[in-house]
Amino acid sequence: EKNGGCITVYSQVTEMIFDGTSIKKIVTTKKVYEDFDFVISAIPHFALEKLIADESLVKNPEFSYSSILNIHIWLSRNPLTKNFYGLIGSPIHWIFNKGTHLNLVISDADNLLNKNDDELFEMVCSELKKYVNLDKQLITDYKVIKEKRATFIPSNDITSKRPLQQTKIKNLILAGDWVDTGLPSTIESAVKSGREATERILRANY
Repeated sequence: EKNGGCITVYSQVTEMIFDGTSIKKIVTTKKVYEDFDFVISAIPHFALEKLIADESLVKNPEFSYSSILNIHIWLSRNPLTKNFYGLIGSPIHWIFNKGTHLNLVISDADNLLNKNDDELFEMVCSELKKYVNLDKQLITDYKVIKEKRATFIPSNDITSKRPLQQTKIKNLILAGDWVDTGLPSTIESAVKSGREATERILRANY
């Protein structure tokens, strides 16, 4: 925004309108966009394929997925002093400390997805007391977020099927951890793809 950009929230893309091999219009629930040179898509492939079903334009591989569970905890007072914690031997893998807000992360969480929020909260309270001596009484609120398709499983079979960032649609560039970055489905992969997407645009000849 400092450089003249505009962020629009609560606005869903409902349609991409093509003219030959380029995107000409982006239709959202609030507005139709026509004045653009490039489109960078940073949504998951299963969301993109709802907008572009033609696999001759964008390859949509059939990924297998691993889940991630995030439990957000709000505290009246935070006794923790480090920015993040890694727990060994606990179902909770990481604690990210954001003051009176803690984000607890559990990777490969398929075995916990069938538990309800109350059960997960009680487990979290027990683990926090055991590992960082945090009392349940300090917790004022919590929220459980289950991402069933958080990361794709990078098997040998699927790695070769990850799509390139440059698509057959001339002005569409893909970004995200799932494109062919040479890295697994990680934050680093997503960041690398985002940087490469911007570099492709800067290198383009208008």
